[in-house]
Amino acid sequence: MDEKTLVEKLSAADTVSGVMDIAKKAGKDITFEQADEMLSRILQVDSDAAELSGDSVAKVAKDLLGL
Repeated sequence: MDEKTLVEKLSAADTVSGVMDIAKKAGKDITFEQADEMLSRILQVDSDAAELSGDSVAKVAKDLLGL
């Protein structure tokens, strides 16, 4: 799965199990806790604090999936 598709799918994710499924399809096995952290950060991306820190779904994917 290319990065653009991964970011699009993660942006649409709304459950921890959904994030885990997307990560698995991208070839990454992650724990429930890692998926929970990832979903929390993805949901916060639209906040002002995330915008100021430069956080994005792509950055979250790179940080937590090692892409």
